[in-house]
Amino acid sequence: MTIGELLKEYRISQRKNQKEFINNGKIVSQSYYSKVEKNINSITVDNLLYLLHYNNIPVWEFFSHLNQNDDIKKQEIENFEKTMLAAFYDNNKEKIKSLKPLIKESNLSEKNKEEEILQLEALLESMKTPDEKSNTELRNKIKDKIFSIPNFNETKVTLFCNFIQFYDFETDLIIGKKIVSQYINTSNTKMQIAILAIIDNILIGALNYRKENLVNYFIESGEKIKTTPELVFYKSVFYFTKNMIEYRLTNDKDKYIKSKQIIDFLVNVGMDTYGNSLKDILSIDIHS
Repeated sequence: MTIGELLKEYRISQRKNQKEFINNGKIVSQSYYSKVEKNINSITVDNLLYLLHYNNIPVWEFFSHLNQNDDIKKQEIENFEKTMLAAFYDNNKEKIKSLKPLIKESNLSEKNKEEEILQLEALLESMKTPDEKSNTELRNKIKDKIFSIPNFNETKVTLFCNFIQFYDFETDLIIGKKIVSQYINTSNTKMQIAILAIIDNILIGALNYRKENLVNYFIESGEKIKTTPELVFYKSVFYFTKNMIEYRLTNDKDKYIKSKQIIDFLVNVGMDTYGNSLKDILSIDIHS
């Protein structure tokens, strides 16, 4: 909820029109204030405080409501995205699709709804099998969105992480290296997860495209991130791909065995859908 929307709620609850609420235009003009409520104009701190005092609205109460609504909105977005990603890793397309009407019915702003639905549709697009027709327009829209965000901030890193497969492998290497080099020393767990997910996807790409000799930087970077309980899944995938790459490069059978053991671990702890998907890599004849 914006400041303008919250001011309007208080005004209506006090059964005042705009003219009464702004002390007959002595605080701000009515034409200006009407645009504040519509989120067209912003209001200065001084004028906001005058409005609150004039209408006997405690400052702490106003801002607590403002922050509370922001927190609720943030939590609602996080819940949608958490459910989407859980369904994504479980390869559950129907679960992801079922979220679409819930997002539309939510109390999120129209802009937030559009962004969440775009991410939902992009996740479904990324789950398509090779024989399914790609939605080029959607993929380009996601790529444009990622690069319309200035710098590699957390939002941009997360978007790239989720939709890395929309780019060609060479582009993944270039962008991935820039992001990893920028955040390799971060202590932020959420960012560490994103970095490891990017590394995991690039190493999987190296195996799929037989580019094992191009990813040494990412292997070294993945080793630098200390394993914590929150990172166990991502480090497991990292060591699976690392061992498979080393197996292909050296033909060391111990590396192959370690990769198989990691798949068994993922399956045994309940991540059988993802664990089984890695078996396709394990089963590739490296001598073909």
